[in-house]
Formats: sequence, structure tokens, C-alpha cells
Amino acid sequence: MATDDEPGRPAAAQIEEFARQVKELSGGQLLIEPVWKAVGEDKDDWDQAVARGVVAGDFDMGLVPARAWDTEGVDSFAALHAPFLVTSKTLLSKVAEPAIADEMLAGLDKVGVSGLALFPEGTRLLFSFGKPVLKPADLSGKTVRAPRSETTYALLHALGATPDDLVGERFPEGIADGKVVAAESSFVGAGSLPAPTTVAANLVLYSKLNSLVANANVFQGLSESQRQSLKDAAAAARTWASEAMTSTADDAAEFCLNGGTVTRATNADIAAFKAAGAAVYNKLEVDPDTKARIAKIRELAAADSAPSNGPSCTPGG
Repeated sequence: MATDDEPGRPAAAQIEEFARQVKELSGGQLLIEPVWKAVGEDKDDWDQAVARGVVAGDFDMGLVPARAWDTEGVDSFAALHAPFLVTSKTLLSKVAEPAIADEMLAGLDKVGVSGLALFPEGTRLLFSFGKPVLKPADLSGKTVRAPRSETTYALLHALGATPDDLVGERFPEGIADGKVVAAESSFVGAGSLPAPTTVAANLVLYSKLNSLVANANVFQGLSESQRQSLKDAAAAARTWASEAMTSTADDAAEFCLNGGTVTRATNADIAAFKAAGAAVYNKLEVDPDTKARIAKIRELAAADSAPSNGPSCTPGG
């Protein structure tokens, strides 16, 4: 089972829980062997490289961020990453449920993989190197480091930035010369960024879900009972992943204690970001299925209470 992650990361914990469930539910008939950093270090389009490995049969299974599939001919997950839509962990858990997720996972069939589940991971924000990013103008003409995704990159372009996955030394060098002003990341991921950062905790771009996938030929080659064991383990691991998520407020507080700075965008600032992101919706909603999924998620969001993003704080505060 391939992943670009390594032990200690949220996605790695999801794989480990899935592996535990598979062993238990199959009575030891099936064992999951994680392949950490499956495509090596400093690989361009690292998530897509893992996805392509599963499609090609180099790996039996993979855990691939759902955002990555939109460069690989799969557009069924696009609604999940529409700008400023899924911004709370409560809503993130809801969109991972089969009633919403199964139809999107079915979009993977055409590229030769079977989608078993979506695992919710957490919110994604802009972590800036230097002054906080509180207005789209703060990104104008600058580079933002972000994992590859057509939808994410479309949003960053709409905000005036140039997105780049910046592997290797290009990342710290870009920060040092002032060209790279921010990184799209999570509170957990920000701890491994090469310089201290500041984040507006109430400016959530979108949320990350991981797709649990199997090479279709490998999956169909299993017995019916073995396939059912994988499905049941995927469902159990999805529930575990939802329950394991910590609140954004708690994440922000820990981030600050570890040396980060947390601030808040004003309502006017947030409105300016959303106005810039409207261009992405115009593109996404050309597809009627994506438009319908966005509408469904908006219904769920309307019933969701406003997330608590915690107080502003300075390092150690």
C-alpha cells in the first residue's frame, strides 16, 4: 500500500488503522504492508506519482489525497475542494460518509482503480513566511508552495499567486529571496516547514480527504470474502479517522505553543477572498455533476455550526 507520507503523519495513522482492521476482519488472510515515501524524496507531483503507481499496478493499493485526482482525468472529487466550502471538521466528516462519498469514489473506475473510502484528515490554510496573508493583494505576483491539484492551483491563480510544489532546495531558497510568501498546508504539516509561519486560523481554503484505493485488477482478483473484508475495514477506518480529528482551535493553540503565530482575518478580508474564488466556481459548475455536489455540500454546510478557530496568539502565548 503506497503513500507519499511517512510514520507520524495523519495519513500514516490512517493507513496503520486500516491495516489493523484488515488483519482483524480477514482473520489474518490479508495483510497490509505500507510503503512509506513510495515514490522517493523530492518528487514533483508526489501525490500523482503515487496515484499513477496504483493505476499501473506497481502497488496493490494506495492512500492518495482526493485533491490529486483532478490532474489524472478524475473530476468527481472537485466539489470537495471548491474554495471556502468545506471549512469545518464536522462538515469534513459528513462529506466522507458513503451517502456523499460513494458517488465520487465511483469516478475512479474509469482510470482502473477501485475507491474504497474517503478518510477525512483536516483543514488547509495559508501559512505565511513573514507578514500574515490577510488580503488577496498580499499574494499578488508571489509564489505559494502547494501540492499539485488543478482546483487548488486555480484558486491560488485567482488570488493572484503562482502555485508551485517546490521540491528540494527550491523551497527554502524561494523563502530566503522573498519570492515564496506562503505555503498551503495544515497545522500539523506547518511544523515541518523550513521557516516560522503566521496563519489566519479562520481563513480555511478547503479541507483534505484521502482516498483509499486499490488497483482494480488486484481488487477483482481477490475472493468475495476478501473484498468484503477490505470494504469493512475501510468503513471502520473511516469512522476512526473522523473521531481522531482534533479541533481547529486545539490545533491552532498547539501550533502557537510550538512557535507559530495565529491571527484572524476580518469578515471583510474573508469576503474579498471569497469574491476572488468565485471564478473557480464558475469553472467547476460547468460540469452538472460537480454543480449538484456543490449544492448538496452547501446544504450540509448551512446546517453546520460555525467552527471555533481559537484565539489569536503569538509564539509561546
